[in-house]
Amino acid sequence: MKKILLVFIAIAIISCQNDKEPANPFDAQQLVEAISTNPDWEEEYSDANITKETKFVDEYNGIRTVVTLYPETLDELKVIYNDSLPQELYWDKSGQWTTDYGKVGDPIEVLEKANEAPIAFYGLGYDLPGKVKADKGILADKKITYTVRPTSDMIPAEYYSYDLFDLSSAASKDLKLYINRIQMEIPKPGTSTAVE
Repeated sequence: MKKILLVFIAIAIISCQNDKEPANPFDAQQLVEAISTNPDWEEEYSDANITKETKFVDEYNGIRTVVTLYPETLDELKVIYNDSLPQELYWDKSGQWTTDYGKVGDPIEVLEKANEAPIAFYGLGYDLPGKVKADKGILADKKITYTVRPTSDMIPAEYYSYDLFDLSSAASKDLKLYINRIQMEIPKPGTSTAVE
């Protein structure tokens, strides 16, 4: 009787293990965790056609190593290194990369709903336009930066500024904003990820 019970328990345990879903290879938060904890993280992305280039990057005003996963595809994602330390990653194409709060191509309302609090955005012209600001809610303490763009290339003059705009205004809603870039800080090894 004991043997039958043990066999039944073993079968139950094995069947439960098979029910686990495989990890999503395009979960950006999992990638951040892998990069910050595993120096050989690239081996997990052997199908990503990874390229590396060290060059001057205007956005960082310095020399950086840029590691690109899935170059020249909709799944292209860049990991920025400062010397040998991974600094951040970003993507701006509407491929398969996701976060728990939204993905490139989603309307800004998806991001606001995930935040569970109002969000605002900076003007849509100049350097890094449309940066989302979340002072309250789930995103307030996250090391994730979202930027948005309107669906039309015709941007009203009042939105060509560095000003902060409330998403709840009728004029802001008329822009039909969508997420066009996601940037995530990569914590140094041994520190909290804060992107979860």
